[in-house]
Amino acid sequence: MVQIDELLPDAPLQSEVVLHVRLHLRRVIRGSGEEASRALAMLFGFARADGAAPDWRKAAATPAPLLAGAQLAARKRGGGDVVALGHDAQHLAECKQWLLERKQQDDAFAKILATDLATLLELSKARDLAVAQGQDEQGQPRPLPILIQGETGTGKELLARGIHSLWERQNPGLTAPFQVVHVAGMTDDLINDELFGHVPGAYTGADKERVGRIEAAHGGTLLIDEVGDLPPAAQLRLLRFLQSQRMSRVGENKERFIKVRIIAATWRKLDELVSRGQFRMDLFHRLRYGSSLTLPPLRERENFFKEVVPQVLQSRGHTAKPLLTRSARDALTLHTWPGNLRELVGVLEEAISLSGGDSLRVEHLPARLQRPYLSLPLYERASGFLSDEVDGQQLNEEHVRWRVEQVARSLETVQRPEPTPELKKLAEFLSAVDDQTPEHQAVVKAVEAFIQQDQAQRWQLFLKEVWAVLANEDVPPLVVSGLRSAEAEAQVRADELTRQQREHEPHVSAMLEQDPWMKLRMELQGLPLFQHLKGEGETDAGSFIVGILSLLRTFIPSAVERIRAEAQKGNFLKRLQEGTLRPGGALENSVRQSAAEPEAPPKRRAEELSRQEWEALTKNHKTQAEAREATGYDPKTIVKYLAQHGLPNPWSKKDPSGAS
Repeated sequence: MVQIDELLPDAPLQSEVVLHVRLHLRRVIRGSGEEASRALAMLFGFARADGAAPDWRKAAATPAPLLAGAQLAARKRGGGDVVALGHDAQHLAECKQWLLERKQQDDAFAKILATDLATLLELSKARDLAVAQGQDEQGQPRPLPILIQGETGTGKELLARGIHSLWERQNPGLTAPFQVVHVAGMTDDLINDELFGHVPGAYTGADKERVGRIEAAHGGTLLIDEVGDLPPAAQLRLLRFLQSQRMSRVGENKERFIKVRIIAATWRKLDELVSRGQFRMDLFHRLRYGSSLTLPPLRERENFFKEVVPQVLQSRGHTAKPLLTRSARDALTLHTWPGNLRELVGVLEEAISLSGGDSLRVEHLPARLQRPYLSLPLYERASGFLSDEVDGQQLNEEHVRWRVEQVARSLETVQRPEPTPELKKLAEFLSAVDDQTPEHQAVVKAVEAFIQQDQAQRWQLFLKEVWAVLANEDVPPLVVSGLRSAEAEAQVRADELTRQQREHEPHVSAMLEQDPWMKLRMELQGLPLFQHLKGEGETDAGSFIVGILSLLRTFIPSAVERIRAEAQKGNFLKRLQEGTLRPGGALENSVRQSAAEPEAPPKRRAEELSRQEWEALTKNHKTQAEAREATGYDPKTIVKYLAQHGLPNPWSKKDPSGAS
């Protein structure tokens, strides 16, 4: 027997959409109506249109339609013991179309602007909640309260009216008023009076009775807008009403039974207010009652400006072709829209009036939308720049080529890729050892040339990616052709640079293998100490070598050349361990010889030495005479610069050489 698996998409939103649609498809299948076979085909991941075929109709008419549908799906897919329900990209497209069609089934919901998956899902849930029934304390059915959350201007009141309208049509013959109360900024007393009303004499000036909004909405719906702003006392009174459906006007003792659906709307995140103690948890759960609706902000609605903005323009009588330019659409997309739909409609109505019936262009938009868009470099505005027609003048091949060239020029202002960290570190080390021999300088130049090749190759790959991204955006076919040509040219140049790199790399590698400082670096880098330091992000072997060479150049310049010669031979550390480089060895003798040379002229002038170097001098030499011989500085010069740097003279009492 074929097993059914309820596999889901990877993304949470897409999984939620699939589960929601599956719920409804199963209801249709159980109902055995005209649409049962189409629902059955869609449930198993086939197009709804396929469900009109006789085999799907036959499967839907069996006593066990799901099992029959699974067996049919298995045959159509080439066999298998397990059949997964629909969950791939094609099925998601079917689900989106199903949600769109469901939105259009009711006039109140059809007026709500939405084509993105998240909002369509919320609207479909709203249709379910609109006709859902709970029970009051007497066991009588009553409509469920609903909580709608979303930023200002996302259409919460419009959705509430849609819910009320659908519920009213499901209950013909009822008198079903729709009342709205905006509680933001109201005091406790004013909110009590607005919601519950009062009797004459309830307070000073209350000479007439007043029916509150809850009572006025009896038999219908009350929308409490910005419910998150309710003060604590009003929260408690609203909670008691939701629990019992009974209320009393301010100043009276009797209770009134009111049958009304409460829809609460807020831009605040009530769960966060609850955690901070600013909103009652019990009221929050009463309003939400197990489910709530959340309208996403404009900036999160996928393809909104491409699919919905044209609807808004057409609904307001704008008929130009095209309705708006690509640049104008991109400028709209760039804005964050804190006022959401309310702000967008206002902007579009102003733009329509300024356009004089022509296509909406960037210049018709408010300055606050123009400036951020126009401040972008041309290559970031390329989609619009490449696509826009000018006063109805259609683009031709030469015009597109010219525009592509302008975008290419703007890309020249983009910062080139940095060298890769490994190559950058290598080049820094080779330069820092300060070896002026022709052999080493040739290595430095070869590495620098290789780095330039690598940067140029990665730059061409970047250009190729830019052209590819632009070509995949919503641009005219003629523009796509021009972009593909630019992409191909960048790919050819990148391939040529890659070829040159591959030819150059063995030569550079061979030069590095023969460089004495690279040999020494590789040997030291293999020591456990430097492996640990590398892992900790500290000094590596290259930095260590550069530091030692800098110190030796200051005090024993001739030792540097001897180290270079020994490193050139290779196996520096191994020979050190074997004794070749221990005291008495060639390197040690060289150091001794260098130190014994009488009155060797200093390699650096005394005033060039830093305080740290003078301090190192006092620590590395036991006597002033030894320091004099090592550096070539006369005793008075040594004493002078020690005092100038504020360093004590460690040899002033114990030096018998007559240095002072």
